[in-house]
Amino acid sequence: MTLTENKRSVIRIASVFAAFAMLWSSAFSVSAQTISDENSSSTETQVREESDLVLPNGDTLTSDNGEIKITEGVTVDIKVGSKAYKSYDVPQSTVKDALDHAKIKLGKDDTVNKSLSSKVKNNQKIKVNRVSYKKTVKTEKVKFKTVKKKSKSLYQGQTKVKVKGKTGTKKVTYTTKIVNGKATKKYVTKTKVTKKAVNKVVLVGTKHRDYEMIEYNPTSYKTKSSGGAGTITDHNGKTIAYKQVISGPATAYYADAGAITSVGDSVHIGGIAVNPDMIPYGSKLFIQSPDGSFVYGYAVANDTGGFAYDGCGVVCDLFYNSYDSCVQFGVRDVNIYVLA
Repeated sequence: MTLTENKRSVIRIASVFAAFAMLWSSAFSVSAQTISDENSSSTETQVREESDLVLPNGDTLTSDNGEIKITEGVTVDIKVGSKAYKSYDVPQSTVKDALDHAKIKLGKDDTVNKSLSSKVKNNQKIKVNRVSYKKTVKTEKVKFKTVKKKSKSLYQGQTKVKVKGKTGTKKVTYTTKIVNGKATKKYVTKTKVTKKAVNKVVLVGTKHRDYEMIEYNPTSYKTKSSGGAGTITDHNGKTIAYKQVISGPATAYYADAGAITSVGDSVHIGGIAVNPDMIPYGSKLFIQSPDGSFVYGYAVANDTGGFAYDGCGVVCDLFYNSYDSCVQFGVRDVNIYVLA
């Protein structure tokens, strides 16, 4: 309860008179001890001074050489947890002493908005936050990863699942910080894997198809088409379907063995350079001259070149293993059948 100044004065005056009796009888208790020896009968008196006295209104009585001094207390407002502020009359000491005087105990995790060693001030507001922690354990799934590995046993564009992925489990400990009865923060403090996940392994083909250049075959140019799609008989007499045919001049190029194309494939017979905006990479093709006198055969779009964007009108660049083969081919009109 907060004391008014009038009540403080009344208590202070009464306390002065009471203090003399209290301090003389208690604070300045005298214990006489007689010290005797064989050659002397003198007596030595020792005086013991007790602690300062704190009055109900927070005032402190202090003795100094037999004089009584009164240090006025202060009024502070203290809020504990979610409760409302409450006024207390406390000694002019530290914040910690003020809390002790108000009989407010701090938990090991509690916090105070003022330094405990700082001196209290009149009408100061002190807030004590009650802090606790709650732990919960949950079992959660551990997702498996997909790992891709290159395989020479598969052709480019082919994939194969070697190991199926399996989901694992883990126990996760969450710690929730609770301030004044409300959860303010949740974080992971411990994780223990109880069952390891098994990664999914996918094989990705790197083997390319080495197509040989096909010699002229009279049956290879027998076609039957309807609009953009149709069928064609290849050099082996097999009927194949195509979804589009692109006609135009073609050139030839060569590169050292092991050279890499635009899609990361190594150069080879049957791999051709295209305009990827016209013929997407990876498209399966069959190429020959319009009259069937020249057959390049089956091919795959795996590279590109400057011709695709310089407006020269070339529709593809056929790969050969030597410069002489490229010179022999020169520039010819071809039909590029995009296979269905």
